[in-house]
Amino acid sequence: MPAMRRVSSSAKPASAATSVRSMSAGPLDLSEVRCDNVQQLGGIRTGTLDYPNAGGHSHAARVAMINTGSPLRFVVALDRGGDIVEAFHGPHSLAYLSPNDYAPPSLAARQGILWLDNWPAGLVTTCGPRYIGPPRKEDGLDVALHGNHSNTPASIEMLVNPDPARGRREMLLSLIIREARMFQPVVEVRRQIQCLLGEPMIHIYDQVTNRSNITVAHNWMYHCNFGYPLADAGTRLVYRGKAMHIGREATAASLKRFKTLAGPRPEHRGKGEDVVVIDPQPDRQGVAHVGLVNARLGLGVELEYDVASLPRLTNWQHLGPAGSYVTGVEPFCGSLLGKDNDKHPKAAQWLEPGQTRSYHMTIRVLEKPQLKDLLRHDGEMTVAKW
Repeated sequence: MPAMRRVSSSAKPASAATSVRSMSAGPLDLSEVRCDNVQQLGGIRTGTLDYPNAGGHSHAARVAMINTGSPLRFVVALDRGGDIVEAFHGPHSLAYLSPNDYAPPSLAARQGILWLDNWPAGLVTTCGPRYIGPPRKEDGLDVALHGNHSNTPASIEMLVNPDPARGRREMLLSLIIREARMFQPVVEVRRQIQCLLGEPMIHIYDQVTNRSNITVAHNWMYHCNFGYPLADAGTRLVYRGKAMHIGREATAASLKRFKTLAGPRPEHRGKGEDVVVIDPQPDRQGVAHVGLVNARLGLGVELEYDVASLPRLTNWQHLGPAGSYVTGVEPFCGSLLGKDNDKHPKAAQWLEPGQTRSYHMTIRVLEKPQLKDLLRHDGEMTVAKW
């Protein structure tokens, strides 16, 4: 079991005598805890959601509902690899939700594009751990859309709720997800989702280990899906670096236009979409700060992560009319198209027997006073040569 990490924030973890800052509602005073149950302030609850109909003969979806004690609250789909589906900040939804709802995981979805049949979408869908991207032939295998992680149930290893009376603001959900098959590679993911009571922030820590005795391909993506009202006409995407369109030529002008969302586009009916792949430019510490800002709402979301572990980024836009309106901001390692079709120097990634790769992504919700901190990481795009 991995050791519990102490999450970091702009301030050091507080004692019970410290006020916790809730951005919309003002400070939450914990100098004297006036409640008998921490869930009155925030915390983690587990349970099940009916699918497809409430109260009927349905498949129950295991979930963990997390209230950060700030305006941010979200739901972890335990049966879908510990991914995050619904996410709200105050009255505003942050994530795009697909029409599939909380469909149960399916082995059938590990073929072709059947992944789309039960994909719930949501704030974070994890793709991998072996392959990502569209169906294709690679390494002599029939690779399915975006890999198997999100169709693999997670087991709960540990759940820790905050206890402000004892000076503990941390809340933690520790999960194990194993992609396994007899005579085939066994890849284990140990995931920790951590928050601090009173802060609109999510930390995702993943350790991906090859438990088998053969070398396996390794591609890993955080498919972060933003929807209305956060994603809307005029919403600004924040990233900088070298980029290329998939399926068409890129110019500096086309890449600049791509960074401001248009309204619903008729050409995105059905499966119409546009995609750019980016080598994001990090800050001086090697950390990427990417995301999106809705100036009308005074609301934004920042993704922060180490570019050494996730050196590439995709921005997917499917701006369909009549509800199917989503943009994905997707840090990844490996190749979206398959290493045989990708000239990028970091396209081919592997896990040797016993090898572990570690990832950490922070999701931070920002309100108007903090938006400038994200926007200062925005910048020009240049056309990639790879």
